[in-house]
Amino acid sequence: MDIETVTKIAQQCFSNVPTVVLGSGASMPHGLPSMGDLSEYLQEKVAPTTPDEADKWLLVKTALASGDHLEAALEGVNLPVELLRKIVALTWMCVNEKDADLYRKLYADPAAYPLGTLLSAIFESSNKLIDVITTNYDRLVEYACNSAGLLYHTGFGPGYLQKWESNARTGYRVGTREARLCRIWKVHGSLDWFQTADDRIVGLPIFTLPDAGVSPLIVTPGLNKYEKTSEDPFRTTINGADAALKNASAFLCVGFGFRDKHIQPKIIERCKEKNVPTVALARTLTDEAKSFLKYKAGNNFLGVEKSGMGSRIYTAEHPDGVDINAADIWSLDGFNKLVI
Repeated sequence: MDIETVTKIAQQCFSNVPTVVLGSGASMPHGLPSMGDLSEYLQEKVAPTTPDEADKWLLVKTALASGDHLEAALEGVNLPVELLRKIVALTWMCVNEKDADLYRKLYADPAAYPLGTLLSAIFESSNKLIDVITTNYDRLVEYACNSAGLLYHTGFGPGYLQKWESNARTGYRVGTREARLCRIWKVHGSLDWFQTADDRIVGLPIFTLPDAGVSPLIVTPGLNKYEKTSEDPFRTTINGADAALKNASAFLCVGFGFRDKHIQPKIIERCKEKNVPTVALARTLTDEAKSFLKYKAGNNFLGVEKSGMGSRIYTAEHPDGVDINAADIWSLDGFNKLVI
C-alpha cells in the first residue's frame, strides 16, 4: 500500500460529491468536548435534589465507574423529568463553552476551518447542493460555511428569533440563478434550537442559556434519545437526513463512530445497493467503524486512522488494516491535501 493508492480512492470519493457525515471526532480537534469529557462534566455538575433523583443518578455514576460510556450508562435508566432537564441544561453548557471559543476563531482566524475548505472545493464543480449530516450539537458546520462564504440552512429561518421552516424545500437564489447551498441535518439538535414555555420551536443564536422560559432542543444520550426524535424539529430533520443518505453518491465520514441507529443503517443500505465510494476518517476508528468497513461497506472504501507517527489504512485489499509512513492523513486537513 502506497500513498498514491490512498490518494486515488480519496479523490474518487471527493469527485463524486459525497454526503458528509460528522461525529464527535470531527469537532474534537477544534476543542469541543468528547463524550468522555461530557461524562466527567456531568458527574461533577449534576446535583440531584430528591431521593429519587439521587438513586437514579447513582445508577448512572456506577455504570460510568465500571467503564460504560455515557450513552450506555444512561440507556434504560428511567430518569425523573427534573433530573433529565438538569442533564440537558448542563450538556448544553458544557458544549456551549467550547463552541463560543470556536466562534471567536471565525473572525480571528477564518482559515482555521478545514471543513469550510472542503465544502468550498466541492462547490467548485457544477454541483449546487451538499448535504452534511451531524450528530453534534455544536455549530462547527455553520462556522465552517461562514468561513468559506457559503450559504447554509439548518431548518430555521434567518434572524435573531428564528422560525422553524424545515430543511427539505428551502433554497436561495442569486439574481435569477439558484444559489449553492449546504443543507445541514442536525439529527440530535443544536445549541441554538429551543422550545418555549408555550411549546413553540424557535432558533436563538445565543451563547448564554436563558434562566427560564425556553428549554434546549438537544437529544441527550440515553432513554429519551429515540422518544424525542418522534417530534419536530427532529422528525423532519431525520427524514431529510434519511433521504440524503439514501440518495448519496459517496460518503465522507469524519470522526463518526458508526454507533447511531438513525444513520448507519442507511449508510449500510446505500453501500449494499450501489457500492458507493466511502471514506471514514478518525484519529482512532471505533470497532464499529472497522466492522462496517470490513463487512458492510462494499469493496469501494477507505478507512484512515492515526498509527504512531504514520497512518493505518483500511481498504478492500487490506480489510484488517496496514500501516503506511504518511502522517496526519486521518484528519480532515490531511484529507483535503490529498484531494484538493
